[in-house]
Amino acid sequence: MSRFTLRIATVSGIPIYLHWSFWLLIAWVVLSGLFSEHASIDFILWRLLLMGGLVVSVILHELGHAFAAKAFGIPTRDITMYPFGGVASVARIPDKPLQELIVALAGPLVNILLIGVLSIATWLLGQPVEWSAETFMYHGRGMPPLHVWLLSLSFMNGILALFNLLPAFPMDGGRVLRALLATKLPYVKATQIAAIVGQAFAVLFILVGIYGNPFLILIGFFVFVAAAQERQHAEERTAMKGLTVADALLKEVPVLTVNQTLGDAIRLLLDSQARSFLIVDPWGAPAGSLSREQIIAALHQGHSRETSLTQVMDTDLLIVPPTMPLHEAFQYLNERHKPFLVVMDKGQLMGIIDAENIAEYLLIQQAERRVG
Repeated sequence: MSRFTLRIATVSGIPIYLHWSFWLLIAWVVLSGLFSEHASIDFILWRLLLMGGLVVSVILHELGHAFAAKAFGIPTRDITMYPFGGVASVARIPDKPLQELIVALAGPLVNILLIGVLSIATWLLGQPVEWSAETFMYHGRGMPPLHVWLLSLSFMNGILALFNLLPAFPMDGGRVLRALLATKLPYVKATQIAAIVGQAFAVLFILVGIYGNPFLILIGFFVFVAAAQERQHAEERTAMKGLTVADALLKEVPVLTVNQTLGDAIRLLLDSQARSFLIVDPWGAPAGSLSREQIIAALHQGHSRETSLTQVMDTDLLIVPPTMPLHEAFQYLNERHKPFLVVMDKGQLMGIIDAENIAEYLLIQQAERRVG
C-alpha cells in the first residue's frame, strides 16, 4: 500500500488501512463539535466514540464481503477506510450471478447481525430497546450512558445497511441489481444497465449533498466514477472471450541476466520504454523479475548500483502456457500483483504478457471491429 495510508490491523491475512483523507473526517468531527451549541470535552469525546464504533462496523461490513468472496476462492488484497466508507479490494468479481449476489449481501447482513448484538447488549443492561430521536439526543449533561451509545450505534448500523442496499452500482445494492439482471441478460448488458442506474443515483447524491451534506457529495462522485470503471471492466472481460495468452503475447522481452547489477537495470530503465524486466540465468531460463518500483525501492533501501540483481529481484515468477484464456491471465495478474506473466511452452520461453499489452491488444481489436 502507499505511504499515504496507515495500516491499523490485519484480519485473516487481510491488511486494513486508513487512507490519509480519513484524518480530515476526524478533524471535521472535532472542529464541528467545538463550534456546536453543546461544545464541551464530553460532547467531542461522545462524537469520537460514536465515530469509532461506526468505523468498526464498516470494517466488519467489508470483512463480510471479504469472507463471502473467500468462500468462492476469491482473495481480498486489502480493506481501506475512506471518509465516505470502506472499500474491500476483491481480486475479481465472482463468475456466477448467485455468487455475486451472496458476496454483495454479506456486508449488509453483517450490519443487521450487529443490530441484533447491540440490541441484546442493551437489553442485558436492563434498558428498553427503543429507537427514537429523544433517545439519541445529546442534552449536554455529561457523557450519555452506555446504553445510549449502544442504541445509537445500532441505529447507525441500520442506516448503513439500508443505504448500502440502494441500487447505486457499484454499491452493494447495485451489485445485487446486476446479479439479478445477469440471471436473464448477458453479463456486460447487466453491468451497463446497473452502471446507468448507479450513475443516476450518484447525480442524486451530489444534488442532495449540495444542500448541506459534503460527504454525500463525495459518495456521489465515487459512485459515478466507480460505475464507469466497472462498466469498462465488464466490456473488457467480454472482449477477451475466446482469446488466449498467445494472442496478446509480447515476444520482444526486455531481459537482464543474473550476472548483471542494479546499475545495469537502471541504465536499461532510462534507455528504454520498458518498466519491468525478465531476469534469466546463464542458460537463458527465467530466474526472476524486476520492476521500476522494485528498482526505486532497492535504492531507497540503500542498495548501490553495484548490487547484484540476485539480491533485489523477485524470484516468484508466474509461469503460464500460451493456451491459457486471456481473461484468466488478466485475473491472475490482478490477484497476484505481478508486473507480468512468463509464457512458456514445453520448457521453451515464448515471451511475457502484462496488463498494458492486454489493454493495447483489446484497443486494436476494438478499432478493427469498428472499421469492419
